[in-house]
Amino acid sequence: MNLDLGKVGIEENLQYECIFTTESKDGIKNAAPFGFTYLGEDKVQCHLFEGSKTLENMLYAKEYACNITQDPLVFTYSMLNCLGEEYYCDDTEIPTIKDTPAYIIVDVCDVDIKTPENFPIKGDNSIYFITGKIRDFVINDESARAFNRGLGGLIESLTNFSRYKIVDEDKRKDYLERLYENQRVINKVSDEKTKQVMEKLKEEYEKN
Repeated sequence: MNLDLGKVGIEENLQYECIFTTESKDGIKNAAPFGFTYLGEDKVQCHLFEGSKTLENMLYAKEYACNITQDPLVFTYSMLNCLGEEYYCDDTEIPTIKDTPAYIIVDVCDVDIKTPENFPIKGDNSIYFITGKIRDFVINDESARAFNRGLGGLIESLTNFSRYKIVDEDKRKDYLERLYENQRVINKVSDEKTKQVMEKLKEEYEKN
């Protein structure tokens, strides 16, 4: 099995957004957008809040699929829990998204339960750190690329900067707050190049 995840743009210790697909003990398919981090070799990790169907299914079946896609409909419908049966492929060992550019099948190896005290989202629900071993890696489209949301934050910040000098003071404050939040995310999930250009952009914002 070829585990060169770099073929779909995945780098070690960075976080990527994809669609997790799972199946319940009753055979009901489920899809939801989550992030995962590639730990190197054949290991990945994801963080899921207590209470999600995806987590329940993963703990039961001890497996899940990471569907590598940038399809806005699939991301939206899976978040809203209205991804129809027609979106699922019926000839894979566990549920995957039909025509997904690439997917990774993961076996759950280790579950570590933590409190959310060090996370930006506070609450009473525990967070499950799930480490998995890659069982299979399939590329259906050679142009497939995993999505790192730091790039989205950078593009938003660049777009806002193009308007920064011509908006009123309240809007400038709003843009600056968005910049800081995007930088927080980038520092957590993105590569060094994106972190460096975001720091440069912040300096330009603060000059004006």
